[in-house]
Amino acid sequence: RYGVALELEADRMRNALISREETEAERTVIVSEREGLENDPSFLLGEQLQAIAFNRHPYGQGVIGSKDEIKLMTRDGLYAHYRRHYAPNNAYVIVVGDASPDELVDRATQAFMPLDAEANVDPPKAPEPPQYGEKRLVVRRAGGAVPIIQIGFHTPRASDAMAPALTFLAVALAGATAGGGESASGRSSRLYRALVDTSLATDADASYNLMKDPYLFVVEATLRPGVTHDRVEKVILEELARISRDPVTDDEFARVRRQLLSATAFTTDTVTWRAWRWGSLLATGAATSLDDWYARLAAVTVDEVRAAAAATFSERKRNVGWFVPEAA
Repeated sequence: RYGVALELEADRMRNALISREETEAERTVIVSEREGLENDPSFLLGEQLQAIAFNRHPYGQGVIGSKDEIKLMTRDGLYAHYRRHYAPNNAYVIVVGDASPDELVDRATQAFMPLDAEANVDPPKAPEPPQYGEKRLVVRRAGGAVPIIQIGFHTPRASDAMAPALTFLAVALAGATAGGGESASGRSSRLYRALVDTSLATDADASYNLMKDPYLFVVEATLRPGVTHDRVEKVILEELARISRDPVTDDEFARVRRQLLSATAFTTDTVTWRAWRWGSLLATGAATSLDDWYARLAAVTVDEVRAAAAATFSERKRNVGWFVPEAA
């Protein structure tokens, strides 16, 4: 049956019609989705934080675009983008299932080899220039939303040797989940103890997402009523300075390592997650296989964690965003 799925995906890759009627119908849905995202203060603040962190790189622009950009998108422009980018030479085909590798490769080749290639899509030619000092912004919005703080630090790309240690740092600071370990919140983590256990915040998160180009390590906290942004920011920066200065203890290292490796293993517990994870590792250059990425995480050392923290959590690389709710 996966052969039929391959044929359908190959057909969709190059032969979608994208009529004007469909474009207009979907536009209404996407505008509504965009408006829903704008009602989420975490999304709204994160989008603005990326915009100030990246002056030149496309990471500074949201994938979905602004509401006005969605409204102005034409069918012809959309179709040209589809034809330009959705081509076999710009794609990874990930097949996970109970079949021999040779059979999988043969079936994928039969489905996609006849498709025409497009000109190679060049990555951004100029990298994001270095940041030489802290950037700050405040987003104010009426409504019942709670105050939020986000702090983003520039990091290397996923293929960099530091990537596994940065992934470890996210777990040490905020815990791990079965969703991959890069973004989480755990009761035994440093930020939870420093912010939630002390009633300064209702939750605290840290994330390092594997990206093809240099991206951000982001720390986020949702403040409790009556707690100031200044106070929470000070505590966060103190925790980041501490993990940059002092090596994690053997007990903490062992605990975080277990959490990280368990979460990474759980990510591949289903065929869907296995396919998604493998595709993301290949596309970002983080690893050549699931086993390769697991081995890179398992090889992280205490010294590498401290060095990654010291290299990342500096004022020169820091972008700070506050979400401040206002009375309606």
